[in-house]
Amino acid sequence: MFGADTQLVFDAIQMAVIAAGLAGGAVYLGMRRRKSSQNREAIDQASKSTLEERVRVLERIATDRSADLADEIEALRDDTKQGSVT
Repeated sequence: MFGADTQLVFDAIQMAVIAAGLAGGAVYLGMRRRKSSQNREAIDQASKSTLEERVRVLERIATDRSADLADEIEALRDDTKQGSVT
């Protein structure tokens, strides 16, 4: 039924299947790596914007005159006292 070259044909088919499987696996892993890289970039960007916002607040606190800051705090305290009394 099979000829003398049957074993060679089966070996070639096995090699082709293995090569296709390796190529498919490489493509799959490449796509996963790209997706995780994009996710990491999004997280880094969100962290960066949060840190920038915090730095702006700290800069405002550091550059505000102490008297102005004290007045704002006292105004907040007065509002809180008036709100609790009524």
